Amino acid sequence: MRPRLLVSHITLATIPVLIVGLLLLATAGRSIEDAVADGNLEVARRASNEIRLYIEQARRVIDLAADNMDMIDATDAVYQKLIDNLVIRQDFLSELAVLDLAGRELLTTRLEGPLATRADLELPSDEATAISPVFISGDGLPAVMITVPVRRFDEHTGYLAAQVNLKDMWDLVDNIQLGEGQAEGFGNAYVVTGTGRLIAHPERDRVYRQDDLSASPVGKALAAEQSGTLVYTGPPGEMVAAFATVEPLGWKVVIEQPAARAFARSQDMILGISVLMVISAAVASLIGILVVRKIVRPIHELVRGAQLFARGRLTHTIETSGHGELTTLAREFNQMARELLEKERRLKQAERLATLSKFATILSHEIRNPLNSMIINLRILKRDMEKQNGDPRNQGGHYEKVISEIWRIDSLVENFLNYARPPELAPFPHDINAVLDEVIATHQGTAEERGVRIVTRYRDEETMVSVDINQIKQVFLNIMLNAFDAMEEGGTLTISTERVLPRRSGDLTLDRIGESPHVNVKFEDTGRGIDPGRLDRIFEVYYTSKSTGTGLGLPIAQQIVEKHGGRITAESEPGEGTVFILSLPALEAAAAEPAAGQPSESAGTE
Repeated sequence: MRPRLLVSHITLATIPVLIVGLLLLATAGRSIEDAVADGNLEVARRASNEIRLYIEQARRVIDLAADNMDMIDATDAVYQKLIDNLVIRQDFLSELAVLDLAGRELLTTRLEGPLATRADLELPSDEATAISPVFISGDGLPAVMITVPVRRFDEHTGYLAAQVNLKDMWDLVDNIQLGEGQAEGFGNAYVVTGTGRLIAHPERDRVYRQDDLSASPVGKALAAEQSGTLVYTGPPGEMVAAFATVEPLGWKVVIEQPAARAFARSQDMILGISVLMVISAAVASLIGILVVRKIVRPIHELVRGAQLFARGRLTHTIETSGHGELTTLAREFNQMARELLEKERRLKQAERLATLSKFATILSHEIRNPLNSMIINLRILKRDMEKQNGDPRNQGGHYEKVISEIWRIDSLVENFLNYARPPELAPFPHDINAVLDEVIATHQGTAEERGVRIVTRYRDEETMVSVDINQIKQVFLNIMLNAFDAMEEGGTLTISTERVLPRRSGDLTLDRIGESPHVNVKFEDTGRGIDPGRLDRIFEVYYTSKSTGTGLGLPIAQQIVEKHGGRITAESEPGEGTVFILSLPALEAAAAEPAAGQPSESAGTE
């Protein structure tokens, strides 16, 4: 039940967390990537707008200068001063020139060289403005030529050509920061013409070389769309690019950076969500385990208690906290156990009375035989004594028979009393190996007379138990004498001791002796063995297979061992011998102080 509940609770607790986490992973990463791409696109659009405004501002200034020349009627010296002052005041103007309708320079702010014909310029129509392609000026900066018509008295008289440097566009590109900044190679912003030629880039050499990007993935996208984003694979790896058009020039501002850096926040969020999923699943599992433990523990206690009750341990109390149905069920179990315990006490009392009645019947039967023998021998003895010539030897023989029957009756009564009213235990710590050695030494002569060899095998030098030494010696003696009787033609009796550690405490099928450290004392003979049909009855009162047995030896031994908190079992195969195993609670060596018991020996028979 516990594993099933754990699996179900953990599954119910973690599946929603995992589903939500997977949904977050599927949406959050994509959302962040889209947000990064949109952010870069917005940066590109702002930059393109600034470039557009820069060019428009330059064109408005040039248009204003052309209009001023149209409004005033002045000499060439005045016009020269006008264009010189304009170049001085406007930083973006590198050079101004007044051209005639054929494109020949009439005035110029250029200090070196003669006036020339500007065949390189595209002359606009009467109302238009011409902007040349970007070129690198003599001072190493990108520049364009803006040419506007000059009118005087509504008559088209020439042109005003201005060289506008694009240094501010370079500065704009350099100042666009992407995350950690381009100095760390995080990303680049650059400007290309409509044909894909590079006109602004943090790497100036590429501009001077006039790199052509038209064949690159970015160049192809620039030719197809006015603005947008794309992800492509280049020499540095996977890249993310956003681009926007500078109207009406057709230039494109591109924001480009490695995908790993651009989507770093997405990866961090994915990692964070994954960690959160794991932590949430772990917390949910822990909560599930705690809930299952809270549910299963009372049930486990109920099952354990029921199994212990089934094994006869009615003194066990089921402890469950709370006020629920399980607590009520536990109280009912405890009440049932108390009632069963009371009924068991009464049943034992009734069984004891029945046993005593049976004992009385058997005892009366057993005593009647020696009494009849005594009466017969006493009558014969009386007749012999009344005869004047009676034989004293016959009289002595009858006297001895009467005495023998009296001792027989005494033995019967003593065994009866030992079983019906066993003496109280007086346990003390003893080394069970030493106790066995005493019993063996005392009856070594009997064993030799019967051709039995006794072998001892002690696993430990000292094995401490708390026993009543007189009663436990009686048990050992009963088992040894039974082994001697089973080996009529001699054999070997092997006596061994072993300390056994407790088995898994969670196993409810174990009895009390299996749940704690104990000592096994094993008596193994090589006798005729016991038939399986009789093996289950050897501990019954007055059951014996020997003509001279009383049937009380093994029942008394079992009674003594159980009073010590142990158990006695027998295993046998006909023709291969019998093994008796006594299991007694063990004592820790540090806590056990052997006490000297007064040795006494009581002969026992099966």
